[in-house]
Amino acid sequence: MENRKSERYWEVDAVRGFSLLGMIFFHTFFLLGTFHVISISVWDWICNYIWLGTSIFVIISGVSLILRHGRMAGKPKKAYYAAIVKRGIQVILIGAAIAVGASIFIHFAIGDGRYMLFNFLQMMGWCMILCIPFLRLGKWNFIPAVLIIALGLFLETVSGPAFLMPFGILPDGFTPRDYFPILPWLGVMLLGVALGSVLYPNGYRKWRIPDGGRVGAVLAKIGKYPLQIYILHMPVIGALILLLVWITTLLGCPIGYL
Repeated sequence: MENRKSERYWEVDAVRGFSLLGMIFFHTFFLLGTFHVISISVWDWICNYIWLGTSIFVIISGVSLILRHGRMAGKPKKAYYAAIVKRGIQVILIGAAIAVGASIFIHFAIGDGRYMLFNFLQMMGWCMILCIPFLRLGKWNFIPAVLIIALGLFLETVSGPAFLMPFGILPDGFTPRDYFPILPWLGVMLLGVALGSVLYPNGYRKWRIPDGGRVGAVLAKIGKYPLQIYILHMPVIGALILLLVWITTLLGCPIGYL
């Protein structure tokens, strides 16, 4: 087993970077559909696979949570838990701000009533905080993970008042955009905690992993900045597509419209 003091492992960041590229790919097609550059049916088809890329990102986030926790064996963990809570609240607030801004845009530009009310960042922030009491379970988190995922999948079949949306219960006939409830995604993050406990006991690699080369280095670089990339990629890609639509409209050969 490796016993290095490094706080990061390239493969963890690289997997996160790969999932971020998948997210950018999905959202690019979503915006192309929103601006009618492509048929919305293409986006609907791609939606069938969004859960896969999202699951990879959430699982690797669980692995990251347990890495540092394992290295703190025998040390006071209060500071680490406080840091998770602080980070979680930050992510929740950023997610809420994005939800408000996106819902305003949806109301005035799209007008279909499908607002953004509990998005990916809000889910991630809450799941990070809720994972804290489970961290000490290590690899045994597979058990609550499976139970929570099963509960979340069941709640998807239940309808109820809007205030239960964070837990996977939606009002009849309403599906918000970018909707990621705490259940079952808390279970997915706990899968990452369990997996990290197996692959990185006490926070260190169990097996040696060869260098990832240039591709691994690039993916790892991307994976170090998930929050920044999540915040910036949609406005940047949306602005570029909107600019392209505007220019082609001025040239008399429009490729889309808002």
